[in-house]
Amino acid sequence: MDKSINDQINNLRNKLIEVVREKQKFTDEEVVRISQQLDELIVKQQTIRFRKRKNSIK
Repeated sequence: MDKSINDQINNLRNKLIEVVREKQKFTDEEVVRISQQLDELIVKQQTIRFRKRKNSIK
C-alpha cells in the first residue's frame, strides 16, 4: 500500500475530527470540503488495493 496515501488519509481524518469539534456542525463548508477530500483519497486507496489484488491473482 502506498504509505503516502495512508498518511494523507490519517492526516485528513484527524483534521476532519478537529474541524468538526471546532465548528460543531457536519454541514459546515470546511467540514464538507475536508470530508470530500477524504472520500477521494479513500476511493483512490481502494482502487490501488483492488488493482494489486487483481494483478496478484493473474
